[in-house]
Amino acid sequence: WASGSGVGNVKKFEILFQNYIKSKSCVAVNNGTSALNLALSLFDIKGKEVILPSLSFVSTAHAVILNGGKPIFVDVDPKTLCIDHNEIKEKISSKTKLILPVSLYGQCSDMDQINKIASKYELPVVEDAAQSFGATYKGLRSCALTDLACTSFFPAKPLGAYGDAGACFTNNENLVTML
Repeated sequence: WASGSGVGNVKKFEILFQNYIKSKSCVAVNNGTSALNLALSLFDIKGKEVILPSLSFVSTAHAVILNGGKPIFVDVDPKTLCIDHNEIKEKISSKTKLILPVSLYGQCSDMDQINKIASKYELPVVEDAAQSFGATYKGLRSCALTDLACTSFFPAKPLGAYGDAGACFTNNENLVTML
């Protein structure tokens, strides 16, 4: 970046990471929990159910509750420890608003199956990618696999910041303007 280019450091960061993920939008936030809260606030989940894995950091369920939603927990696949897509359909009800898979231990959930289920039931998918930033799934980067994705740059994460940070990513044109 040329000195005096008029682009601030945060904007530079967003552009670099947007290009790395190959997303249409990247919005930097102060931490991964704030990224989850921002993402869920865009879907008006108040009084609605959000399907998420039973194995995740507390922030995933906490963000659902802070946004007025009800977490509906699904067991994880014992091989991957990511959400078991086979159990998602069993948990979908008329109150289900969103599916929130967590990509864990540097690997992505089975996003083809999750997105297929979500499409059938017309549900958005928000990926919690705090533990998989930089991972790939069938040639695509984690954070570019769903309607919206969130990540954390907490020092213990795959890409740690000096302190804390987070980001939201989307390729959904409608969500780009909302972020």
